[in-house]
Amino acid sequence: MTAHQKHRRGRQLLAAVLAMAVLALAGSVPAQAEADIERQAAAITASLCLPQIPQDRIYRVTDYGAVPDDRRDDRPAFQQALDHAAQKGGVVLVPSGHFYLAGPLTLRSHVELRLDDGAVLDFSHRPDDYAGKLVLTRFECTECYNYSPFLYVYGGEDIAVTGSGSPQQGVIDGHGDAWWPWVGAGLWKGSYPNQQQASSELKEMSNDDVPVEQRIFGRGHYLRPVLIQPYASKRVLIRGIRVKNSPMYHINPVLCEDVMVDHVAIEASGPNTDGVDPDACRNVWIKDSFFQTGDDCIAIKAGRDNDGRRVGRPSQRIVIERNVFRGGHGGVTMGSEMAGGISQVYSLHNVMDSPDLRWAYRLKTNSRRGGGVEGFWAFGDEIRRVSRAVLTVDMAYDGGDIGEYTPDIHGLHLENLTVDACRTPLADIRTYARNPVYDFTWKDCVVRRAGSSGGRVFRLEETPAENIHLTGMQINGKACDGAADF
Repeated sequence: MTAHQKHRRGRQLLAAVLAMAVLALAGSVPAQAEADIERQAAAITASLCLPQIPQDRIYRVTDYGAVPDDRRDDRPAFQQALDHAAQKGGVVLVPSGHFYLAGPLTLRSHVELRLDDGAVLDFSHRPDDYAGKLVLTRFECTECYNYSPFLYVYGGEDIAVTGSGSPQQGVIDGHGDAWWPWVGAGLWKGSYPNQQQASSELKEMSNDDVPVEQRIFGRGHYLRPVLIQPYASKRVLIRGIRVKNSPMYHINPVLCEDVMVDHVAIEASGPNTDGVDPDACRNVWIKDSFFQTGDDCIAIKAGRDNDGRRVGRPSQRIVIERNVFRGGHGGVTMGSEMAGGISQVYSLHNVMDSPDLRWAYRLKTNSRRGGGVEGFWAFGDEIRRVSRAVLTVDMAYDGGDIGEYTPDIHGLHLENLTVDACRTPLADIRTYARNPVYDFTWKDCVVRRAGSSGGRVFRLEETPAENIHLTGMQINGKACDGAADF
């Protein structure tokens, strides 16, 4: 079997797995009247504004000099096609074949980058190819000028990156294994240049209110870029493609409004290779997608530490629906960067099924990060296997109680979940006595097998049991109502 045949077969298998998992989920959810939670989420998705892009103007990258499968740099041809299409709006079409891109692409307003079945964007693994023009971006939710994300746009409107969503769907490959060693000692074996010094410098700049224009990084600093980043943009659609092996986060909209990620498959095993990370965004719908990542599958963020408070933009009105989480740290995660606040997050009818997935729901922050979560609803999710707890809340993440900005987490509501197995206690809650989690309910969930700690299926640190209320619960074959005091 040739390398191309193996690659094609891998895509077919991935799509088949996703399709079977979604069909299995659809058959496992009992018919019932539409729940209030579903109606609230539907109101958000109905209000989403999708890109309006002319479909009658087609710009083929091959007409601008791109040649598939020859390993020469096709980036100039791609960028010329994107720039030309932006004059009147339209579709930049990428045909089947491998296209080598020695550097980033700047997406344009009113333009759709469409990958035909069999199209593969192979981004260069040479960091110097991305250092020519630094751009305003965020590294771990802190603003700076750094290497460009591989697909980037600032201040855009009506932007799309699409494929068919079929087993032969188009692929964007970041070849992140060339960048992953930069994470540094303790997370990567061997002696390599790494990001640790520059990361500390950037944090100090943020805390000292150094103007963003003076936070210049790039070559020699080893701060990894992300794969796809619309920044301060509106009406963004990413649909029907497979993305893999980003240097860091795969899809990372920042300060955006009206974003849809639909029928996307995301795969990576490297450090910090989160799937979709909306950062300080409003009106986001992540649906019908597949995640097998080296970190959190979806991580909702809202700026880090002083930078997040300075910008002051929350993440809110986010719906996560009918996805399959097959591997990673957290399935649906909030934080750790949440200084601007997170609210109105909905997780509906997702499947979480892997011994390689640690938590179904993960909330993490500390008193330096601050911020908090106000309103998280999970309804109808099917949690077949996770290696740790179904839910973790950790206010002492990454350093503990080390600051003056006590986070506030409340309004967590989990309803109609089915849990086949979690190896540790059902919930692991680690908070501060001065501000524990409150307004926290579990309703009508069936938990077939949960582990325990000291004989208890809820592990609570500085959160009173009476702050967590159970209604109509079945846990390890036992009916449970009242406070989570067992």
